[in-house]
Amino acid sequence: MKKISSSLKIILAQTLLLTAFSLFINNLYGQNLNPNKVFYPPYQSESRDNIIFPKVGDYIVLTADLHTHTVFSDGLVWPTQRVYEARQGGLDILSITDHIEYRPHKEYLNSDHNTPYNIAKPFAQEHGITLIKGTEITKTQRTHGHFNALFIDDANLLEEADPKIAIQKARESGAFIIWNHPGWAVDTTKINDFHKNLLEERLIDGIEVFNNIEFYPRVLSWAIDYNLTIIATTDVHGYVEKSTLQNNGVDRPMTLILSKDRSIESIRDALDKGRTLAYFNNIIAAKESLANEFVNYNISLKELSSNNKNKFIEITNKGSVPYILKIDNKRVTLPKLSSIILTIPNTSSRTLNVVFENIFTYENRFLAHDLQY
Repeated sequence: MKKISSSLKIILAQTLLLTAFSLFINNLYGQNLNPNKVFYPPYQSESRDNIIFPKVGDYIVLTADLHTHTVFSDGLVWPTQRVYEARQGGLDILSITDHIEYRPHKEYLNSDHNTPYNIAKPFAQEHGITLIKGTEITKTQRTHGHFNALFIDDANLLEEADPKIAIQKARESGAFIIWNHPGWAVDTTKINDFHKNLLEERLIDGIEVFNNIEFYPRVLSWAIDYNLTIIATTDVHGYVEKSTLQNNGVDRPMTLILSKDRSIESIRDALDKGRTLAYFNNIIAAKESLANEFVNYNISLKELSSNNKNKFIEITNKGSVPYILKIDNKRVTLPKLSSIILTIPNTSSRTLNVVFENIFTYENRFLAHDLQY
């Protein structure tokens, strides 16, 4: 019998090693066994980041992004990608609000303004995302501004040169109107004559206090003063980069909607009645009464033990928003979905006086709210 050459031994050893490695990888990832094809983990994650909140009274808390763009205006992605990102990022509700007036890709995507919704709708249904039909009325920022019209039937009807007529047409069709990014691309945040007229005629229903990376504290005070629904959005044009958000320790900007159920009718009712909180960069902006109610249901306290000097209080966060608490001039961080133990002086009081330093209720005003135990 001929001896096996050294080079052939090496080839056989390499083949056996490759085969064993292929079997190991294929078994590890549940793939069919094939020594000539080695599978590795996919680059695209299918997992969803669940954002969890307890019920607030009679209402469930739904997560929404009501301002996004696709290639059918000046965005960079296909409508189904927006749905996929919403699913990954823990959203329940999405609106694709492509511009009426600004469509730089129109030469290549010659379609009507309802197309992005029509493409995304079946994909949204398959992925458990409630898709609200919307569009953006895009006029000169300094004089008129941009407005989202939600719950519309036909976006093509809003293609109007006069911004007020476009908004009136949207309202006549039953739309919910949001004043977008009032502080974007201008030197100062102010209400001009055009906006004042819209507010006086009640043609604006909601307002973005946060857009993309911009927070407008003064706009929050407008929302309170004019009784407008408080909104936070991504206004995303490119990709929502999940890894960047995770590295920064934040969720994507969103609006928290307190709704009776997941139906379109209940969501619309919640928006009409202003039952929303803006959530961005681990910060909440909301009307004071709603913020009080929200933390009452999301935070619970329990006395664990006491001695002659101190009490030991467990504070539990039942939701996905972290809190920065100032208690007796001591700053305490309460991470999301977790508990901490607080040591306080042993007195007869069963109340903690708390300032929530990441909850805004007016321009540069934090929520001050007592917690009972």
